[in-house]
Amino acid sequence: MPSVLLPLAAGAEELEAVTIIDLLRRAQFEVTVAGLEGGPVCCARGTVIVPDTTLEAVADQVFDLVVLPGGLPGANHLRDDSRVQQRLRDQAAGDGWLGAICAAPKALAAAGLLHGRRVTAFTGALDESGMPSTGAPVEIDGKLITGRGPGVAMDFALSLIEQMAGREAREQVERPLLRTG
Repeated sequence: MPSVLLPLAAGAEELEAVTIIDLLRRAQFEVTVAGLEGGPVCCARGTVIVPDTTLEAVADQVFDLVVLPGGLPGANHLRDDSRVQQRLRDQAAGDGWLGAICAAPKALAAAGLLHGRRVTAFTGALDESGMPSTGAPVEIDGKLITGRGPGVAMDFALSLIEQMAGREAREQVERPLLRTG
């Protein structure tokens, strides 16, 4: 069962965070939601999420995947947090999986992890970094998976499942969702 760290910052896009958490848990991934600070996290639209733990409490744990939800100012908090930046660099150096959706690829850019990579992001999210976005709904470049925004959160999460656990695992999660083609 793959282990997943989802750092959750104030102002995160709740649609993305909850969709990722839900679908990965349906796939039997061990998902740890870690707040940047202690206590509940107020997301971009006012939804309050109670993380499983704090980022500090899992600082020494190794995860198969680190995935970042977008939203503003949440993605900026992820970009500006030195602990998140170090975690992202360590994950890449250890050949681990990385995922980011919407504005969150800006945190990957700040960590220096997007050079020469094919990525997608919310319109304008990567402008400050000078990194190009393909504009595709989901991009997969090795162990880096990025998504364009909230409207593709389900496709993004299902892509994470497929890449890490295979097509059959994705289908087992997707089939009962009754998605239409």
